Amino acid sequence: MTAQSSRLFRCFSILSALSWTIRAAPVTPSTTFRLPTPLNATFPVGSQVFKLVDDSRVDPFNSTEKRAVEITVSYPSISQDNGACPNGTSFAPYMPVLMAGLEDKELGIPDGTFESIFTDTCLGAPPVSLAQRKLIIFSPGLGISRLIYQTYTTALAAHGYVVVSVDHPYDADIVEYPDGRLVFAAPINDSSNTDITRAVDTRILDLQFVLNQVCGNGNLTQGIAVDCGVRKVGMFGHSLGGATTADMTIVDQRIAGGINLDGTFFPTQSGPDSGPDVSPDTPFLVFASEGHDATVDPTYGNWYKVAGGNAAPRVMITVKGAAHLSFSDFPVLVKLLNFPETALTADERAELGTIDGDRISEILQVYLKAAFDLVLLGDSSNSTTALFTSGEQTFSELDVVDEKP
Repeated sequence: MTAQSSRLFRCFSILSALSWTIRAAPVTPSTTFRLPTPLNATFPVGSQVFKLVDDSRVDPFNSTEKRAVEITVSYPSISQDNGACPNGTSFAPYMPVLMAGLEDKELGIPDGTFESIFTDTCLGAPPVSLAQRKLIIFSPGLGISRLIYQTYTTALAAHGYVVVSVDHPYDADIVEYPDGRLVFAAPINDSSNTDITRAVDTRILDLQFVLNQVCGNGNLTQGIAVDCGVRKVGMFGHSLGGATTADMTIVDQRIAGGINLDGTFFPTQSGPDSGPDVSPDTPFLVFASEGHDATVDPTYGNWYKVAGGNAAPRVMITVKGAAHLSFSDFPVLVKLLNFPETALTADERAELGTIDGDRISEILQVYLKAAFDLVLLGDSSNSTTALFTSGEQTFSELDVVDEKP
């Protein structure tokens, strides 16, 4: 196994280790928790969950069925009523009931823990308006549900974006469809180029299918019009989702710019056999955990290079104290569940990172919004562009490097 694939494909072992991290959380059946309201939110957020079936494809992991994916669509909604959801809607559960119970058992935490958590989105709430909005797509890490990133998908929707997060069945650890059917992860050999390539290529086809559906069916966006023109859609992803984001900039011209959260770059067979890891036409941002650099991951040494030296801006930001799962909801959940961080062992800290959960959440919310505001809305104000300049001082934990040749 290569160093970079080891980093990328250790999610299952990390999740197992995290069972000890939140085991002692004071959760009882009568206790409920809600994810924090997004930082400086402009709008309340509504959400909907859909199963989409691609009748043109047989599932590469299950030849007896057509390929299906599950998505969450988050969008700016009408105002809440004194902190309650409007029009009789309710706050969306963090994950569906069957999946929540299985995740509790998988992590060895008290029954009812995940069922006790709710998002800050109102399920099915009416949109604030039907005016056209920018679209952002999200792809999660291998072995991790799209639901474990709702802090960040909700935050972007709270600033006016329509955000679609996608689960890739047999790749995610568990997918629970709206009808209650469960799909579990298939074995993916992390040392097999064939398996890795199949996973990436399947994700790309999933994402292009989802884009086609969302762009052509207003019912999926609560009637909100979304801009799906050439270089009009934003995308981000964590781990393998970050690698897929880079590949999507090459194979799908709708992607205007992307963000890779701590993912090793992997090529796709859907695009050219050789060439840059990122389209030269699309701005691209990499967030890296502390120590994730070209010395341990060779793909981090050349991802920004383009023949002739002409390319859209590329920026790489290293976060001191961050580990691979710092770029998910896990640090936020540890704080939400009132687990004392001082009780973490050294091994547990190595998996979660030493950076405070609220701090990494603030950093990512600020930067995700700024990056997409810059690329999709054309916000070139000094306050936005300064965040991506070497020597940026807003957050002392960050090392910002302008990688454009």
